[in-house]
Amino acid sequence: MSTWFWILTIVFALVALVMILIILVQRPQGGGLAGAFGGAGGSSTETVFGGRVGDALTYATVSAFVLYLGLAISLNLLDTTPAPAGGPPTPIQLAPDTSDDPANPPPVQPDP
Repeated sequence: MSTWFWILTIVFALVALVMILIILVQRPQGGGLAGAFGGAGGSSTETVFGGRVGDALTYATVSAFVLYLGLAISLNLLDTTPAPAGGPPTPIQLAPDTSDDPANPPPVQPDP
């Protein structure tokens, strides 16, 4: 495999991790589990990062997803591993070497 494939794979994993963190930082629209159990998670206007950070996190999430999708397509195009043709490979059966065994001489070839 090429060096670019490994570099893009590492970047792909980092973008996935960043996207997970961005999504976890966002405040849920409906309150999430905190609202379901009586908490004020979704109804409060005070957030840890300020009032307008929700829009920035939404843009960051969309940007990270577009980058993630582009990297996934690029990795798929760079993958040079050939696909199996027609199912799983069958094992090759090799005949035992009986050339030195006097009890099993090699078969006689007819003369043409």
